[in-house]
Amino acid sequence: MKRRMLKKITAGILFVSLSLFMLTGCGNDNIKDPDKTMDAFYQLMIYQNTKAMSDIGIDKEESKSTLKEYRSSMISTFQKSFSSAGVSITKQQASDIFDAVSKKMAQLDYKITIVKEDDKEAKVKVSSQYIDYLKIFKDAKTETVNELKPQHIEKLSDAKKQLVANIIEGFANADISEDMHNKTFSLKLQKIKSGKNTIKLFFPKNSEQTGADFMKLVTNQ
Repeated sequence: MKRRMLKKITAGILFVSLSLFMLTGCGNDNIKDPDKTMDAFYQLMIYQNTKAMSDIGIDKEESKSTLKEYRSSMISTFQKSFSSAGVSITKQQASDIFDAVSKKMAQLDYKITIVKEDDKEAKVKVSSQYIDYLKIFKDAKTETVNELKPQHIEKLSDAKKQLVANIIEGFANADISEDMHNKTFSLKLQKIKSGKNTIKLFFPKNSEQTGADFMKLVTNQ
């Protein structure tokens, strides 16, 4: 696999279409603390868990739909990224890799701290353990190449299966950092429409960048 493929995967993984939560007009005054918002985003993007989103007022079905779109998008991203590097994999293989990544991410520990808050804006620090994401892919590639000759693997399909298996095993056995990386996010008090409800909460100023920043936070970037 070429490094550019790894960069594409890194850039794409854990990106969530947060714009599904559309801004709107009036709403209630039950304002949620900014740390609760960032906790919900972490739970959604890293743990694949929608409960914290529901706790801050985001519609449950909307959160589930976001995760479903996210999974589909990332499986497609894996396939396209591998293909661009000259290694085509099946949808099922891409799905298996995604599941391995998600399972490891769900083991990370984290904490949320409010840095600054007033009645309109807030800054929240997210601290998280991480894994050496790119190294896992590179090690899997090296291991696969080293295995091909001794095992007399000649079929391309068998070589791909071995590569995918090594990637999955790599994530399963990956070390989790003892320390934590930190990132401070800027939030603004906004009125958000989700499902039938309109809620007032602190929301990231740049929701798409939030996804990319979470990715860097948990993958040692």
